[in-house]
Amino acid sequence: MGRLPRLDQGSSVQEVTRVTRARSAEVQFRASAGVSLNPACNSFVTPQLCGVMLWTGWVVLTLISGSFAYGVPALSRPVFTVTLLLIILSTIHLLAVWLVRNSSDKSITLFSVISLALAMRFVTIFSTPIQELDYYRYMWDGETVLAGENPFRVVPAQIVAAASTQLTDSDVLIENSLVEICRQRPRVYETAARVHYGELPTIYPPVSLAVFAIAAATTPESASLETATVILRMFIVSFDVGIIFWMIRLLKHLGWSPQLVISWAWCPLVVKEFANSGHLDAIAVFFMVGSITLLVIHLFPACKSVVRRRKVRNLWGITMSAGLFGLAVGAKLFPVVLVPVIAGVVLRRSGLRQCFIWICVAGITGVVCCLPMLLAGSEESKAGVLAESHDGALVIDPLNNIPTTYQHEEPPVPGKVAMNEGDLSEESFSTPNNASPYNMPPRSSLKVFLTSWKMNDLIFMIIEGNLTPEQSQFQQKDQWFVLVPKTVRDSITEMIRTRFRVSSETVPFLLTRCILSIAFLAVAIRLAWAGMKCTESADWLALVFSTLAWFWVLSPTLNPWYWSWALPFILFARHRVWEALSVIVFVYYLRFWFAYQWDSRSVLWTRYQGESFFHYVVVWFEHLPWMLLLAFQAMKKRFRASSRTVSPIQ
Repeated sequence: MGRLPRLDQGSSVQEVTRVTRARSAEVQFRASAGVSLNPACNSFVTPQLCGVMLWTGWVVLTLISGSFAYGVPALSRPVFTVTLLLIILSTIHLLAVWLVRNSSDKSITLFSVISLALAMRFVTIFSTPIQELDYYRYMWDGETVLAGENPFRVVPAQIVAAASTQLTDSDVLIENSLVEICRQRPRVYETAARVHYGELPTIYPPVSLAVFAIAAATTPESASLETATVILRMFIVSFDVGIIFWMIRLLKHLGWSPQLVISWAWCPLVVKEFANSGHLDAIAVFFMVGSITLLVIHLFPACKSVVRRRKVRNLWGITMSAGLFGLAVGAKLFPVVLVPVIAGVVLRRSGLRQCFIWICVAGITGVVCCLPMLLAGSEESKAGVLAESHDGALVIDPLNNIPTTYQHEEPPVPGKVAMNEGDLSEESFSTPNNASPYNMPPRSSLKVFLTSWKMNDLIFMIIEGNLTPEQSQFQQKDQWFVLVPKTVRDSITEMIRTRFRVSSETVPFLLTRCILSIAFLAVAIRLAWAGMKCTESADWLALVFSTLAWFWVLSPTLNPWYWSWALPFILFARHRVWEALSVIVFVYYLRFWFAYQWDSRSVLWTRYQGESFFHYVVVWFEHLPWMLLLAFQAMKKRFRASSRTVSPIQ
């Protein structure tokens, strides 16, 4: 955890109390987590050296990133080299965290930590996004908001089709200002044309859309697409840097070494996914970490003797925390999973009244922020809009169950990121017979995501595979892990299809999602109950981390940047194996390498071709080892705790 500040004769009573309690909590926490209390010996390897090595690595990656520019042939992209380099950098980062945790504060100054963190981001922000397309959607959403249109109803593909096609009398013209903007401004048209899954409207909540709109408003009209991308990522990185300062404030309140902020500030996963790829998750994480920090400051004060005098300030802090939490939900919906663990600790430490205030303020703020998205979803449900292909049937990507109204001459790699961005320009907008592509109503992107999207999953894949009927188009013959008999799978699917009147093709996914959602709900309630008994802030923060971590593990979409949700609280994890995930998740990018290099050829001696090898072989090596190690560590800790229990005297 690093060394705590030294007390002198001039220290106040409050400071003495705070540091004494923090030292006691640190010793207990580190002992329970199995962390050595001995300072690291002086050696050639220092945190400063690790920081310089990380910065050098980002310089190299920035130079290499040009090979991932839009339109570069897939086989020319050094995916394997970049993935290996990211894994090496992540290993160096873990070494740096270990050195800071096991050495004195003088091993590296906080100024050096922040300076190197900013230097890494300054270099990377000018790199070409590596295997990423989401930022095109962000820029398009910003332009949509600036044009005064509803991004939850506007479909980019329809705008592109209308802007690039001369309409006939039989077509219905889209009365949309974006069409004219695309015709007059090539950069906006090009952005819309490159949006991945452009047949869907936006999925992102309004707080994130506001950030996109501000970034678009500050981008000069004459700016190139590359310049607009850099400006957008500057806004994303500003939230990323804000998380650093929230974490420093939290660590100082706990009495821990603020230099431990390198767990986030230097993390290659953070730099890659925010400064390079420009993912919006930094916005939600910023508000979420701010909310948690304010809660810890006001619920776990450093000096108990001043608690009564701080009741008014405590109420104000809890209200501010609730407001930030609502904004976090308005940026991305995932923070709602923390409601049980937060409500429980507020109820226990501040009473029913302040708990009610927190829930009301957070709920009202979140609902108001998400209201445009909720209204758009309700309109879509009432309209009963269904995507149809030429013959009126739902077109679905068989590997990822992703509905789409687009047909590709050559199917792209399914998932969040396209195999080759250049393939997007060859897409043709397909419509039902005698229908115009310009007046097709949009579908709810959130509904599509929640009912069909999966990627890089293991637990979800195993359960879904054992629930999918053999005659289903989604049942892969190479799913060797399917053990449930065919008759059982068929009967389950038929029963649910008949009872709930849903498509038999969607039953396995929805049923698996329900099973894992119930499992997570049980975990969240158990963690919330444990949080009500916490007397130390570090113990409660460990439960916050566990809630976010298990939500990620049990979800069907395990994208690397989603791990950033739990990463700010990784220092409080009870089991060190969780820290290895910031290294392991980079294996995800190998899916592109297998797709590029093998395409439709069998990989090595297996029967799997191209990307299928990643889904059915590599994913097991990516997730199973750390899951087994985590189970082993948990059992070992439980055994030690039981062995220390003193039996009653007879």
